[in-house]
Amino acid sequence: MPKPLSIRAQIYLILIPALLYLGLFLARPLWIHPWCAVNPSPCTPDSVNGFDQISLHYNSMTADFISNLLQNSIGVFAFIFPWIFLRGDAQRSIRLNLTLLMATAWNGAFVELVRALVQRPRPLVFNSPLGDGANINQYTSFYSGHTSFVALALCSTLMFSITYAKERTKSAFLLLFAFVSLSFLTGALRVMGGRHFPSDTLAGFLFGTVIAYSISKSVMRRIK
Repeated sequence: MPKPLSIRAQIYLILIPALLYLGLFLARPLWIHPWCAVNPSPCTPDSVNGFDQISLHYNSMTADFISNLLQNSIGVFAFIFPWIFLRGDAQRSIRLNLTLLMATAWNGAFVELVRALVQRPRPLVFNSPLGDGANINQYTSFYSGHTSFVALALCSTLMFSITYAKERTKSAFLLLFAFVSLSFLTGALRVMGGRHFPSDTLAGFLFGTVIAYSISKSVMRRIK
């Protein structure tokens, strides 16, 4: 069995990506270039591929609000789940919370790094390249941070359940259903809110799932 990962090591593996994310986020004015406002011709609705065209017809503040509420609620659930599931095992619950924090920090770092490399405008920019296109914060469409976090939180929770389940297959099936359905609901709400294209949310689901699976599997093997 691999040597258990110490709590100090887990904290370091949280701080490193968290600082990377924070640095990239604060440096957005340096690395984001509002190219649609400079040259609007490539930023017209006709330039959007057919699969993503649907996003151009939505801009619902209600859907945007619900997606934020859903993301925050799932985040709270994911962090309290180990304490409910592993009643009486405080040390392991703390380690699982740290694992989730680690996955969240790395996901945030990857989100910001990919956005820095891609700089894809949000859907509303294609309807107003000279207006919304002048805002640097509108060039962070790819990929969806909300969808990736929801997928990550629920995938991690599902793995916790499967790893430490003792004849609790029912909860695992419920978490699997929630993992898939709520991830795609979050993605749909982000599209309806005009914040992302469908391809952004699908990429977010994949990134969040892979990061959660990789980190949770690696760390939980080292937790006694």
